[in-house]
Amino acid sequence: MIIRIIAFSHASRIVFLVTLATCLCFPVYAMRKDVVIMNNGDHFTGEVKRLRDGLLYIETAYVSDNIGLDWNQVESIQSTASFQIVLNSGQRLAGKIEKLPREETKKEDFLIHEATGEVQVPAASVVNIDPQKPTFLRHLQGAVDLGYSFTSGNSLSTLNVNTNETYRTTRWAAKTVFDSTFDTRSGASKTNREDLQAMFARFLNRNSFVFTLSDFLHSAQQDLNLRAALGGGYGRYLKRTTSSNLSWLGGVVYTHESFDTAAQSSDQNMEAVVGLQYDVVRFKFGEFNAQVLSFPGLTDAGRLRLTTNNALTIKLTNNFHLSMAFWDNFDSKPPQTAKRNELGISSGIGWSF
Repeated sequence: MIIRIIAFSHASRIVFLVTLATCLCFPVYAMRKDVVIMNNGDHFTGEVKRLRDGLLYIETAYVSDNIGLDWNQVESIQSTASFQIVLNSGQRLAGKIEKLPREETKKEDFLIHEATGEVQVPAASVVNIDPQKPTFLRHLQGAVDLGYSFTSGNSLSTLNVNTNETYRTTRWAAKTVFDSTFDTRSGASKTNREDLQAMFARFLNRNSFVFTLSDFLHSAQQDLNLRAALGGGYGRYLKRTTSSNLSWLGGVVYTHESFDTAAQSSDQNMEAVVGLQYDVVRFKFGEFNAQVLSFPGLTDAGRLRLTTNNALTIKLTNNFHLSMAFWDNFDSKPPQTAKRNELGISSGIGWSF
């Protein structure tokens, strides 16, 4: 009995020491007490997380998820945190923020407290607000979508997986998008399509930027084992508001293609790239994202490739959403046995982070 008591006491001390070390290494999280006041007088106390797509997100201690507030109905903000701010002019700033009540100022009702001074601008000119976080993972934003369908008549099964991740700072931004479609049908061969696109943009003065673009596509319908496109160029925002933006880009890419056909096993080309990107958000509904890229051949004169990726997202609850996507790949000079055009429509349910 004495031995058991001593052993138990020793184990208790070990548990206590481990618990104490854990508490010291991971201190208790204390939520900030930022204050947001709406036009109708409602008060919210918690942590201001970000302004994105016309919504100011705030985390409170009494709601399980972040609250999205209409930016146009925010009367004032008091916060002690530091943020990265993007204006519709393309200017990027960093510092603490404060939104003043309208009766205290006429137009320039948004203050940015930088290290070197204060900047005062209209709140309507603020496009994005992102927190300055200490780790890479906490800066990531994106979504994961999943869709599945089955038809018993021909035993057709279709699986769609779409993911996207974005990392932004005041000087640069990086984004990756992955789309995968896999089909199986009774009595027919399996078809699949995978597309991975990565883009890095370095912001210049105001609304212009330089970028690098990489795209890796596999398509069974177009007899394409892999098309790898690498290049870069220059782009510019044509329009940017709190809820929408429109930009164009142009440059040059190197393309290496490997085909699943004896008539044409591989090919290498230099291509120009010209494209448009458009994003728009509607409060309490969702968002629409569209991208159209054209690749006129430089070393293969007369050849033209077109790609488009478009997605409609409808908000649900707790960061979940319904998604519908449309994509299309066109090649004016494919291998003889391959299709010139391949398009698809998918739908599913997703989660944003």
